[in-house]
Amino acid sequence: MSEKLSNEDNKYLLSLIKEDKIIEAVKFVREKTDMSLKQAKEYVDMKRINENTEYPKNNKIISEDDEEYIFSLLKENKKLQAIAFLHKEKEMSLEEAKNYVDKKEFKNKILNEKTPYKRGYFFDKKLNIFILDLSRQRKVNKIIFYILLIFITIPLIQLCFLDKTSFNQMLILFFCISFIIPLLIIWLALTLNIYITEKRINKIEELELPSEFEIKSLKKNGTLFFYIIIFIMLIFVLSIHINTLLKGLTYKSAFYIILLIGIIIFYFYNFLKELKNRKYSLNISGKTVKIFYKNNEINTIKTDNINHIKFYSTSKRTRDSNPTLQIFDNEEKALVEMTIKREDYHILTMYFIKYNVFIEDKYNKL
Repeated sequence: MSEKLSNEDNKYLLSLIKEDKIIEAVKFVREKTDMSLKQAKEYVDMKRINENTEYPKNNKIISEDDEEYIFSLLKENKKLQAIAFLHKEKEMSLEEAKNYVDKKEFKNKILNEKTPYKRGYFFDKKLNIFILDLSRQRKVNKIIFYILLIFITIPLIQLCFLDKTSFNQMLILFFCISFIIPLLIIWLALTLNIYITEKRINKIEELELPSEFEIKSLKKNGTLFFYIIIFIMLIFVLSIHINTLLKGLTYKSAFYIILLIGIIIFYFYNFLKELKNRKYSLNISGKTVKIFYKNNEINTIKTDNINHIKFYSTSKRTRDSNPTLQIFDNEEKALVEMTIKREDYHILTMYFIKYNVFIEDKYNKL
């Protein structure tokens, strides 16, 4: 039927539909064609669907100016005014307005935090992580290499004219040799560190975000083994203190037993938490994130309903630590907590950036 209307007529018809002037649109179609009233109405309805024009002005659309105004209110600690603005001006329900403001308030709080300074590192905005300043490392490595060459060359030259009876010559020779091994170790360590860092950066840059992928928890067997060993040692020490306590009750022995029981409970809790977290997995497709526990689906959430995600490290070791992921819903309830591989950390970072999910990154490592 659309061929019965010229291009200009179609443009005018679409303008009427976009302005929500449906009656005028139906009349216009009847005037320009030989359609009946029913046929004209069906034609207009079809146009509304096919051209995606079936919407009146949506007051819930929040412009950049609106967001700036909301942020200005939050900076002045006027949270209630921000909620009232969304409720009245954007026709949101109070719950929708509160969830929106809570999310923006959290984001505003994190953005206002100063980026932690890391000596010898710079923040790569493209990769969204701190990266070792390789140019600086290469300069230091080159200087150490030249110094090493000097300390190697001097003894080699000196050997040709060495007088073993000369105290000064022997002192210089011993001084040079004593510096060669430490400098060689430092130079090799820096060279290896630069090589590993470059390899990791290249690997990250080659990563591509798949349309559908799975993330599994990292099974840290070493951590579980550590907890078991510590637990056995604490039980052994506790049994010794209990035997001492049975021989004679003292405040000191009672205090040690209570302290040991507290430490045992703490380690046992972390042991159970580690066992639980290693059984989680994620199945991600488009905007949908499915959470599995023991291969059974326990939750499904859209990226639009994720308040924020958090990456952090549970280990104090900066180089060998793995990231732990937490996902929070709009009520800021943690839906999952799981330790993942570094490669999965970078893929998830790419994914959540793509879908505009706020990331609180306390990990920031290659």
